[in-house]
Amino acid sequence: MLVGGISSAQPATYFPPIDLRTKQNSVGATNMQVALWLSDPGVDVAQSIFFGSGGGASAPFELSTLNPASVGSFPAQVDAVAAAPGVLVGTAYRTLLAVSSGGVVTFGIIQSGTFVGLGPATTIPGSSALALSAVPGGGAALLVLDSSNMIDRWDLDVSSGLVVATPGLTGAGAPTGGVGSFDQPNTLYFDGLRNIGFVGGRVLGDIYQFDPNLDAGAPTVFDQALVSGGRLSPPVSGLAMYQASDAGYLLAANGQGLTIYNLLPGGNPLAGAVRVIPQDLSFGPITAPAGVAVTNLDAGPSFPGGVVVVGDRGQGGLALFRWDLLAALDGGILVIDSVTDPRGTPAPDAGLCPDGGVPDGGSCGPPPSGGPGNLPGPPGPYVPPPASSSSCASAPGGPALAVLLLALVLLVPRRRQRP
Repeated sequence: MLVGGISSAQPATYFPPIDLRTKQNSVGATNMQVALWLSDPGVDVAQSIFFGSGGGASAPFELSTLNPASVGSFPAQVDAVAAAPGVLVGTAYRTLLAVSSGGVVTFGIIQSGTFVGLGPATTIPGSSALALSAVPGGGAALLVLDSSNMIDRWDLDVSSGLVVATPGLTGAGAPTGGVGSFDQPNTLYFDGLRNIGFVGGRVLGDIYQFDPNLDAGAPTVFDQALVSGGRLSPPVSGLAMYQASDAGYLLAANGQGLTIYNLLPGGNPLAGAVRVIPQDLSFGPITAPAGVAVTNLDAGPSFPGGVVVVGDRGQGGLALFRWDLLAALDGGILVIDSVTDPRGTPAPDAGLCPDGGVPDGGSCGPPPSGGPGNLPGPPGPYVPPPASSSSCASAPGGPALAVLLLALVLLVPRRRQRP
């Protein structure tokens, strides 16, 4: 497990070059978010799609170019999009999409360039903050931040080819005592395979850790903006995870830039955190990104070592930079793993897999083997932080904050930059 105390030292800051941008004003600036639909197993990762959402709509962009992508039948009005690779849909592993539109959440896949709706028959109230993840056994789970700042869980079975949604527990979206109780949850991330979740705060700008099963109490403080020494400031607008076989990094888009925490067991994720401010000559730095998505997978010769995409409210669009270039800075600050694949094993299903959602996108491989390919199982039950970690000093220089993290065995690939 990871145990650390408050670290108030100024984090190391890095300025990776931006490789690609969408056109200006291509994504609404209000509640701007980023989601990544990964191409299906066995299909070129370069054919994956980023969704930039904001202002009540969502726009798709090709990973390889950040040019607009065509996704037929996708809802016109969208409040939020979430994606989860490695979900068993019928007989094949696919990337499942959750879309909050018209006040309800619907699910679907992308097949031959078209959004194919999969239900559910059960009404799930919509929200501007969703989180979706695969879970052990091939299923998925959805977390919805409701209007009361509570987190509602829905367990999803898509093995029939349609989503069957079962309501789970409801839990607090922020700490119920101590400093964090004054915050408002703004964004969610969780890993259902390893049973660990994080909430980003809107008012205080803290990050909180919670059990996504919602049966282990309220979220507890992971990092507190007030005493972070420049790691965080409000709002936390997006959370994502770079997962590798021997590394795991939490990425937090916030008012200080993009903060990256190393979640390897045995370390102090706060003391080892770095701040990233992507920049280019045309538009300058993105000092307060809005939303973040990341993949470790090789997306071809232009991006062989992973990419990160953030939202830029100032330009009204998305910006992409290479993970491998960032990782190599200062002698190697991050791990690069372009092999571990969260998408699952390709399966020969004539109805689902031939082109991976993109015409002429490739063919299927062997049948499913019971779980996402190359993905180790969860390391064991989540162990929540002790009660003392949920209370911390309200003034700088107060008592230390205990931070307890679940041991992670995660996934990461590398990528390369465009000329």
